[in-house]
Amino acid sequence: MNRLPLVALAFLALAGCDGIVDFIPRTPAEPPSAEDAAMLAAVNRYRAEGRDCGGTYHGPAAPLVWNGRLGAAAAAHTRDMAVHGRFAHVGTDGSTVGDRVSRAGYAWRHVGENIARYQDSVEEVVGDWVASAGHCANLMNPSFVEFGAGEQDRYWTQVFARPR
Repeated sequence: MNRLPLVALAFLALAGCDGIVDFIPRTPAEPPSAEDAAMLAAVNRYRAEGRDCGGTYHGPAAPLVWNGRLGAAAAAHTRDMAVHGRFAHVGTDGSTVGDRVSRAGYAWRHVGENIARYQDSVEEVVGDWVASAGHCANLMNPSFVEFGAGEQDRYWTQVFARPR
């Protein structure tokens, strides 16, 4: 069978995309740490079930996929909070979650962040986020498809995003 027409068809299909760069994986090869993988698994269990978040029901959502760049952004913000003893979505340098995610090299369309402090385990912090309407809504948001997280000295950050 002549495969030339199939190859030509594939190139024509690419013409409607933003470019071949859309097919290059955005996620660095580094897998998540055991704690980050446990966090992702816990989040995805809630997403699979659907959830009432402060009186608003969110149906089941597709599982999130780990992204190393989002993990780096989350870890950097967690470190900033822990080192400075500060608990805020705005970094000590004035950065927002969008700034930090962009700085990590992630081209995002939609981004969100959950932060917490003083929880002792993944189960405890994810349980607390699910019990909070706004944090739960981030966790259940079907617009988000990728995820990163970080923890240091009982400061926690989750970053959710959809790439451009």
